[in-house]
Amino acid sequence: MSEEYVQDIKETSEVVNEADKEGFLLKIAVGGITVEDFVKRLNEDDILVAVDGKPYLDGPQRLRNLFMREEGEESKWLLTFYRDGVVFDILIEHPIQSAFGYSTERETQFVLEAFQKHNYGDFQSYENFEIYRNNAGQCDILSFKDDALSWIIPPLWLLKYRLYPPLAAVMVLYLLTFVINFYFFIATAVVLAIYIKRAQNNLMRSFTMFEDKYHYMTVAATNETDVSQIIRKIDPKNKIRFEKNVAKKRVEITKTIEKAIDDAQDDGS
Repeated sequence: MSEEYVQDIKETSEVVNEADKEGFLLKIAVGGITVEDFVKRLNEDDILVAVDGKPYLDGPQRLRNLFMREEGEESKWLLTFYRDGVVFDILIEHPIQSAFGYSTERETQFVLEAFQKHNYGDFQSYENFEIYRNNAGQCDILSFKDDALSWIIPPLWLLKYRLYPPLAAVMVLYLLTFVINFYFFIATAVVLAIYIKRAQNNLMRSFTMFEDKYHYMTVAATNETDVSQIIRKIDPKNKIRFEKNVAKKRVEITKTIEKAIDDAQDDGS
């Protein structure tokens, strides 16, 4: 066996061992973020802390296997990240594609300690909230849950989300068609209801960006109050516009985070 061949085997073995290294949290590599993950507003150097509530310390190669699902199983994962001293969650429906490096031992220990203070709600109640921010730090939090009001009474839905320009256009159309012909008014109302129901997400995004706001973060949570707290922790200058004063009741899961961390570390040792 030639010396070159032996050397190639050693180098390949070192690469595999490096990719399979356990006991360290993963960090999105510089230049390694994909377009799909960037759209979710993940950043380089974001540290992946947990998948579905369990700390992940098994290396990037095994992470791909973790996203494997049997046919018919729901493809949805709750990922927990650490950024700028803040732990936050995000829901994904497709496996994360970005390239990962490793956190240092010190970073891993520090982030896991911060993770112990992170509480989860009922996993089935999580949804992604998109946060849009302007240069002054004013933030809008958008929820994209289907709202029946959007097709039952479109003007009330537009008023609820303060979409005043399309609200004015809809009211003008209602008035004009009602004056012209009652049946024409009914047909117009039905068409508008269908359109607004299908376009409600794009309407909210478009008119938020129309106010010179950009997509700042995506955060998964069970309520807007938790999202507001995360945004303020990321940057104390952030201000939430139209913030709700009443918090929804949180449902705590029975999972013990400290035990999950210990189990993950035992598996990695």
